[in-house]
Amino acid sequence: MSDDSALHEKPLEFLSSIANTGGSCDGQAILPLNGHFRCTCSCGAWDIEVDDPQEGLRQARIHTGSMTG
Repeated sequence: MSDDSALHEKPLEFLSSIANTGGSCDGQAILPLNGHFRCTCSCGAWDIEVDDPQEGLRQARIHTGSMTG
């Protein structure tokens, strides 16, 4: 496995790399918030609330165009 994997980056390194991409959909977050989950994207154009994290993941895939079928 390569040492360049995003899975091995420290959070600050990951966020810094996203901040330097200029508005593309490089990172999505699904965070608990008051009994719901807030979903956001590094592009700045996507910010929703859902009831469960699986729905947030599904919506993130739709947002980024990575949903198949």
